[in-house]
Amino acid sequence: MENSDFEKALHFDEFPPISTEEWEAVIEKDLKGKDYKDVLRWQSGEGVNPLPFYREENVRDLSLSPEAVAARGSWNVMEPVESSAVSEANKEALHALENGASGLYFCPAKNYLQSRSDLQNLLRDIQIELIALRFSSAISSPDVSVWLKEICDERKINTGELSVGFNFDPMANAVLTGKLASKAEIENTVNAFDESFSFCTVDSSVFANAGATIIQQLAFSLAAGNEYLGLNSELSGNMHFNFATGPNYFLEIAKFRAFKRTWRQVLGEYGVDNNRSSIHAETNFWNKSQSDAHNNMLRTTTEAMSAAIGGCDTITVHRYDEHFSDNSGFASRIARNIQLILQEEAYLDKVADPGAGSYYIEVLTDSMAQKSWELFQEIEAKGGFYQALKSGYIQELVAASQKEKIEAYQQKEKVLVGVNKYKPDEKIQNLELKIQNFAGFDQDMNECITIDKISLLNIEAELKNGEG
Repeated sequence: MENSDFEKALHFDEFPPISTEEWEAVIEKDLKGKDYKDVLRWQSGEGVNPLPFYREENVRDLSLSPEAVAARGSWNVMEPVESSAVSEANKEALHALENGASGLYFCPAKNYLQSRSDLQNLLRDIQIELIALRFSSAISSPDVSVWLKEICDERKINTGELSVGFNFDPMANAVLTGKLASKAEIENTVNAFDESFSFCTVDSSVFANAGATIIQQLAFSLAAGNEYLGLNSELSGNMHFNFATGPNYFLEIAKFRAFKRTWRQVLGEYGVDNNRSSIHAETNFWNKSQSDAHNNMLRTTTEAMSAAIGGCDTITVHRYDEHFSDNSGFASRIARNIQLILQEEAYLDKVADPGAGSYYIEVLTDSMAQKSWELFQEIEAKGGFYQALKSGYIQELVAASQKEKIEAYQQKEKVLVGVNKYKPDEKIQNLELKIQNFAGFDQDMNECITIDKISLLNIEAELKNGEG
């Protein structure tokens, strides 16, 4: 330190460039002659198998030029409001807003909005013009959208400036109920919503929580979105997409970025230049455990980070005990504060698309975009998403992925801390999957056909209390 010259200018030419070949020679030596592309390639199980590193020349070879996929980094903190009664839901919502939430996701187990008066009581004292607002499948109906428009008119609120979404996706709902409405009835119901709001949802979280790979989630979203645009090309401005964000940190970041690029291509085929579709992400359920449950807090944190860095517009972090416990103030506060820390202390909302330019993330984004587009084309060749559901093709893909995922954890190729490795001494008996958000709801569709259902995944239950 005594001989250090801190006034001396630093020149990067003091560090000679090292070619990829030189790097690979060192890696091969460390691996005792083995090819790192074979032994260090990540078998992710998600439809892409990345190498451990990428360099500038890899980015030059991409099919799509690297570019930022988001103009801003901010997102709304969406608080799930689970109360089953209107008055209690209103109190829960106000408490959430007073404690840092910037959006509300009303997700009751049953429909409690039977009249306009019910909706007025639900939104009492809530300034909906200042927050994001979403309604789950159970309470997403044309009637509710009409009532909401009337309430907005009474409050003299410009609906064009609101962020409101109805989680109406009869095709996703069909794989839970086994009842698929006719295209004509879906079209009629969609057209009955008030066009002031975002009412046409593509919900791939259902498939993600059944074990679908990331590539499948992307392709299903593209195909379902295209199916709705086929019914009415004017729906592009009223659509939003719901994804589950999972444990593969970098892959999930790339997933959201890849979707934005590929969906823009779909819209281009309809002559739509301005993409107003929003993306919502929620932490998934399939990898959350009741054993050593506080590990779920860490899992939801990295999942929320992926969604934030990936450029999602709204994010929901579910309670760490969501699938095995009733709502508690502590669990809800922790879930909310995870996002607040990412915003107020990690400053992830201050940078637009922080993954842009990263060789690793750009290559992953491009790879996912290509592979998901290929599967999307396969689905289209089979008649589109609706027909693929009707024939059972989509369900078959998900079932195969679920089986592979279960086997990977059973064989400990993948680790779930506290479940198949580093297990606690105390074991939980009679594990059950309790996810009210993914219950199939009767959406008043009369003309229905019977289709195959998908089974939701609970990896802890599959591993039989950690004995897998």
